[in-house]
Amino acid sequence: MKRILALIAGVVISISSMGQELSLQFSPERNYNLTSMDISMLEKSELSAPLSLPFAAPKHVEFKYHGVYCVTDVAMAYDLTEKVFLKGINISGGWQWRRHSGFGVGISYLTDAEGVFSQMPMFLEWRCHMLRNQVTPFTSLTAGYTLPMGRMNGNKEMKREVIRGGVVVGLSIGARYAFNRNLAVNAYIGYQLQSLRIHRYANSNLEVTDPNYSRIEESIIQNFIKFGFGVNF
Repeated sequence: MKRILALIAGVVISISSMGQELSLQFSPERNYNLTSMDISMLEKSELSAPLSLPFAAPKHVEFKYHGVYCVTDVAMAYDLTEKVFLKGINISGGWQWRRHSGFGVGISYLTDAEGVFSQMPMFLEWRCHMLRNQVTPFTSLTAGYTLPMGRMNGNKEMKREVIRGGVVVGLSIGARYAFNRNLAVNAYIGYQLQSLRIHRYANSNLEVTDPNYSRIEESIIQNFIKFGFGVNF
């Protein structure tokens, strides 16, 4: 009997000591200190971390690709054949039924410093834009006829006069930047070929009967390198 009581007393003492250890490990004061430290570290990490903003996709700007279009350009061209520089304006407009296909008509006025090769090309135009982005490459193919608007000019030894216009064909490539669906700007470079009929006068200050006086009539092919910039609307 005494042994049983001693055994029970030993078990009770063991359980009591274990309970005291558990109470020390999970005391309210100790638990409070740990929690405060964790909160302090959490607050510091939140303050040091950058604020994250919600993701916003960039605004998509697209120029109209269906309907009536109009383009006005400041145009410049250098003629490799006659070594003259021309400048002027192009205006074209038509119908764009999709971004790859727009068909229209146009008119230009170009003039050189002496006014000899001033002319007014009238043309049909096929215009193609590659993308529906804010910036897109484009091409423009033109074909038509040019009317001479110049006069006879040059020095005393040699003068030129355009007497008849001719066929005009050209190709341009460039880029267009859209501000919104109805307004954009463009820049381009290209090549243009056209035929003209001209008179060349030698010693034009002399009498026609003078043997040193001469007049030659010939057809020429002008080869233009052209470039410019303008507005689409």
